[in-house]
Amino acid sequence: MTEMITRKEWKRYGIAAIICGILFTLLEIVPMIVSVQDHPYGGKVVDKEIVLERAVSFAEESTGYDVRDEKAVHQSDKLFSGYLSKEKLSQKFEKEYGVNFPTDTFQVNLRFADRKGTGFVYLNMYTGSVVAWNFNLREGDTVAEQEQRELLQQYLQNKPLPGSSPSDLTLNNKGEWSLTANGDPSIVGEADLHVSFKVQSVDGEPIITKYKPTFEVPASYKSYVSGQDKLAGWLTGIGYALMSVILGILAIVYAILYRKFTSFKYGWVLTIIFTIAYVIMNVGVIDGLIASQGEAPFDDSILLVTMVITVLVSIPMAASVYLSIVAGDGLWKAQGRQLWPRLGQPGYGDYVWKSMGLSYLFAIILLGIQPLLFRLLEVLIGTWGTSDVTMSPYNFSVLWLMPVLAWAAAISEEAVFRFFGIGLFRKWFRNTFAAAILPTLFWSLGHVMYPFYPSTTRLFELMVVGLLFSFIFVRYGFITAMFTHAIFNSIAVGSSLIMVGGAANISSAVFFTLLPVLIAYVLRYWDRRKAKSLPRPLAE
Repeated sequence: MTEMITRKEWKRYGIAAIICGILFTLLEIVPMIVSVQDHPYGGKVVDKEIVLERAVSFAEESTGYDVRDEKAVHQSDKLFSGYLSKEKLSQKFEKEYGVNFPTDTFQVNLRFADRKGTGFVYLNMYTGSVVAWNFNLREGDTVAEQEQRELLQQYLQNKPLPGSSPSDLTLNNKGEWSLTANGDPSIVGEADLHVSFKVQSVDGEPIITKYKPTFEVPASYKSYVSGQDKLAGWLTGIGYALMSVILGILAIVYAILYRKFTSFKYGWVLTIIFTIAYVIMNVGVIDGLIASQGEAPFDDSILLVTMVITVLVSIPMAASVYLSIVAGDGLWKAQGRQLWPRLGQPGYGDYVWKSMGLSYLFAIILLGIQPLLFRLLEVLIGTWGTSDVTMSPYNFSVLWLMPVLAWAAAISEEAVFRFFGIGLFRKWFRNTFAAAILPTLFWSLGHVMYPFYPSTTRLFELMVVGLLFSFIFVRYGFITAMFTHAIFNSIAVGSSLIMVGGAANISSAVFFTLLPVLIAYVLRYWDRRKAKSLPRPLAE
């Protein structure tokens, strides 16, 4: 436990934290600052209110219809972004083609008044200019083919596409026009630019109701990514989801079997905190789910159903966390270890305070190790990453609350996979290192669907990180491991908030990163006050 730590250990971890802090700065912070400075628009994103105003104005001027509802979400071409990342063309593409063909946009979902249809307008996130649109109008009339062609050719004369000619326009049997452009291979690799158009007549006036430029990646890349996504789905479903359910069932069994070593009063505070954080987290990413559906019309009833499902799912999730805490406590005490001292025990406040101090050292160490692992995996297996709109900070409804993700993960994962998981397998295997392998594997498999390729990237990375978390837990206790996990995640999430900017976001990033200090201070103060209030024994 923490009180057993020696000065040499403090010194050793302190030196390691300094070295890893420098590595983290050089490998993560400096490149982030440089990328912002090199960005054509300084990485400054247009405010969503401006985006909505411009999208509505464009839609109403284009169609003559009034817009009834509008919603903006961050949209991204995940496939093409990943291809550019793999080919190391992202920065060059952004500088050369990013203005007119951005990979990341604000997608504004629209509903026209009087049930006249729906629409989608795409705007450049940094300039706020309209770069694509698609209106699905219910009252639009057909237009003669020649008239459509002339209208599109006139449009393309004013806005030419690189490597294409307006005469190459072709009409398909769905009434949509297409045009293929060959971009510069040094900028887009083997990807081709495909543009689709649609023309309809509104009140006798022909208008372009669809203009959608997309880059088509090579078939080999698309096939590879599809296969990797399927593999990630299987690994997550069997290795993480199924094993989490099994661990949850075992937690019920062992909470009952080892009830004489523990108490069902334990863990309810953390469980409540986790439940609140879990609900906030899942409700907050609804915009990300909308974005992931592409051009599916948004419906208020879908949002309501999603919220209800989130609340219902939170019940078994909370039960799993609570029972894992109770069962884990019983298992460890039965094996002669108390890895989570409780309030009221002698020295508890100082224990929590020292655990907090260690946690910051360990979090910095892990933050330095993680980018080294990624660099190593880039060399060994060619790792690359892409975008994920479901976890975009621009799709989190109340952005300054995004760091609750860090705490929801820290509480649940340390409770289920470390406190209970390692305790259970240590009981079975009689060896601590062997006991850490399977829970770490299950935990790692829960992250393989993150946007990194090959899909096993995060498995390899998190097996190392997870075993380090396991060492921290077994050697210094549950509180140290949970604080370390929360700080580690808070810094990662907080960096996104700082990049977005804004006083509330930056303040939130700082607050949640420093929250363990406040918690530890309050618990130590409470513990010392309680100790002073106890009656002193009479002198003999």
